[in-house]
Amino acid sequence: MKFVLKYLFASLTLLFVFALNQAEAKPGNWLTSINPHTIAAQGDSVYLVQQGDTYYSLSRRFDIPLDSLQRWNNNTLQIGQSLYLTNPKPTTAVASAAKPAPKPTATATKAAPVAISTASATAKQTVESTSASPAPAPKPAAYKTKSRILVVPFDPHLYFSDADAEIARQSKIPMQNVRHVFRGRLNAMLAPDGYETIHLLGGVYRDSVSELSRIYKSLHYAYQDNKQSKYNHQPEVKEEKGNILNWVKDQKQKIGSRGEPATVPVAQDPNKHFGATVKDPEFFNYFNNQYGIDYYVFINQFEVKTIYENCLDRAALNYERDFMVHYSIYDNTGQLVSGNKINIPYQSNINNVNRIVSDSMPNMAERVLSDLPNAK
Repeated sequence: MKFVLKYLFASLTLLFVFALNQAEAKPGNWLTSINPHTIAAQGDSVYLVQQGDTYYSLSRRFDIPLDSLQRWNNNTLQIGQSLYLTNPKPTTAVASAAKPAPKPTATATKAAPVAISTASATAKQTVESTSASPAPAPKPAAYKTKSRILVVPFDPHLYFSDADAEIARQSKIPMQNVRHVFRGRLNAMLAPDGYETIHLLGGVYRDSVSELSRIYKSLHYAYQDNKQSKYNHQPEVKEEKGNILNWVKDQKQKIGSRGEPATVPVAQDPNKHFGATVKDPEFFNYFNNQYGIDYYVFINQFEVKTIYENCLDRAALNYERDFMVHYSIYDNTGQLVSGNKINIPYQSNINNVNRIVSDSMPNMAERVLSDLPNAK
């Protein structure tokens, strides 16, 4: 019995070795296609987008400017897409965004596998290829075309509001979503002209969840004296007829302003803001190297508060409602450029979240960004 088992085992071993040798001798067999994550070499013109890819990571991998990579591909990034790594003809670029990527085939070699596709072969005939010799990806600062800012949205735990129930009811959204609407819309509006803005909230850069978690753990929050930016160029608030801010101002003048108390709590002190300081000594080195940042814009706290002492319309029970944002701006050396707060007065009878955002946040974002220097 033992002899029979040994004979069967030896026979199976010989059959496996024979099959293995046959497979290695034939291109296009199962050994060459076993790796589902085939990648493009640095000299290829087209790359097949895989799960987890971002424009930022690909720009570093292939040593291609981020804005060029986005422009060549119509700022589209989807799994399975044929991503152009060189500047295609206009018609080719549109076709690449519309057509699904062809399935790549790979040729087995001892080196790293290389994705080859019909789209890649066609593109190589019509455009100039990048350098075929692989090179280490430079730091982002080495090839960025504009100054960069990193926008850090407020931590959801630092959102305070007494109006979410009313806003959610009229906007027909869950109450917990109100803060996320304000957070997302303000974050998106913080994109100054002339700068390349990196948004970790809903952006295409790395893993926003882990990066934001790292940032929040690196910060310490406390009330601080306001610091005026030397670059400050505050925009003028337009008082057009029918403007909601102008209406609130007129109503407050009608009812008369009340005298402020001699002393006020620190949270209400107009000369102080809820500021952020960086406690992690490696914070700036890490994010400077990852993203090539020039300035950091931290949104520290967002408040929605109804001022029941200021009744704008007693018949309609309409009160003043303030939207206040606290922020800090640092340069990439860790020096505080600006720390302040902005208050946008509103009215409590308007509770549609889209209307609130449209009326209030453009001015809020513009005033925050006015503390940055002019873009280079």
